[in-house]
Amino acid sequence: MIVAAYATLLAWLLLGGLPADEFDPWTQESRYELEYRVDLAGIAGEDDRRVRVWLPTPAENACQDVLSRRVESPWPHRETRDARGNRFFYLEPELSGSQPATIVMHFEVVRHPSRGLRAAAAQKSRIHDPKRFLGAQRRIPLDGAIRDLAVEQANGSDSDTEKIRAYYGYVVASMDYSKRGEGWGNGDAIWACNAKYGNCTDFHSLLIGMSRSQGIAARFMMGFPIPPDKESGSVPGYHCWAELYDPARGWIPVDASEAKKSGKVEAYFGLLPSDRVEFTVGRDLVLSPAQAGPPLNYFIYPYVEMDGRPVNGVSWTLHFRRLSGRDPKADLAPE
Repeated sequence: MIVAAYATLLAWLLLGGLPADEFDPWTQESRYELEYRVDLAGIAGEDDRRVRVWLPTPAENACQDVLSRRVESPWPHRETRDARGNRFFYLEPELSGSQPATIVMHFEVVRHPSRGLRAAAAQKSRIHDPKRFLGAQRRIPLDGAIRDLAVEQANGSDSDTEKIRAYYGYVVASMDYSKRGEGWGNGDAIWACNAKYGNCTDFHSLLIGMSRSQGIAARFMMGFPIPPDKESGSVPGYHCWAELYDPARGWIPVDASEAKKSGKVEAYFGLLPSDRVEFTVGRDLVLSPAQAGPPLNYFIYPYVEMDGRPVNGVSWTLHFRRLSGRDPKADLAPE
C-alpha cells in the first residue's frame, strides 16, 4: 500500500499536479490558455466606411512556445508579421448593427524562465541582431540629458557589462513606481529622467535610452503579466520589460520596475520568471500591412483604423487559465 501510494504521488507530481501555492515561476515553466476578446460593436458606423483591425498575438522564441492559435471571427482574417518579427492577425470587417462584432483569439502558450539569448545565437538572426536596436526613437532621444546621465552613471566603467549593471541599478534606485498625476505610461525617457517615477514603460524607456546613448543595444519587450498565485482570472493591463545586449553574454533580460516594486533588485537582472506572456518587441512600430496612422508607440492592445484614422477606446479583455501538465523539473530556458 505504501509503495503504491508513493508511486501515485510521484506520477501526480510528474504530470504537473503541483499545488498552485508551491509553483515557483523562477525555476518552472508555465502553461497558459489565453482568451483575448475584442468587441468592435462600439465603433460600428456607416456601411461604406473602411475599417482595418490589427490584433497582437504571442511571440515564439527561446523562452516561449505557442502550441496553438485559433480565431473566432465573423470576418476573414490572416496572420502577418512586421519588420521586428512581431506576429498579429489582420482583418477588414464590415460592421453593421445587425452583425456580431466580436473577435475571440485563443492561444495555448508555454513560458519558460528566461536567461536571455546568447551572443552567438543573436548574431546569427536578423530579428535578434543587436545593430537593429541602437537608434533613437520618438520618445527615447539619445542626446542631451539622457546621454549626460549615462556618462555620469557609467562612472569610469570599462566594459559594457559594467555599464549595463550600473544603468539598471540607477533606474531601480532613482525611480519610484507610481501612477499618480499625468505623464506616466507613455514611455517617454526625458519625462522619466525628470519626474523620476512612472510605470514599467517609463522605467525601461529611461534604461534603454541610457544604454543606447553609449552604443549598447537595448530592446523593449511587451506582454501581459500572469499572477503566479492564481489558476485563472483576467488580466487588466500590459507589462513590459527590457533586454540589454552585452557582447560577452548576449541579450540580458531585466525588469527594473518589478525589481523596484518587489525589492528584489538582483533577482530581476539576467533572469525573468515565467509569470508573463510576451507579445511584441520594439517601439515606433509599422505594422504589416502598414497602418495609415503614425508608428505605434507600442503594440499590445487592438489597433483599429476607420477611414485611415486611429480609433481609440476599442473594448478588449484577456482571460487566462493555468493548465495542468507543468513539469516541476522544468529547467531554465537555454542561454
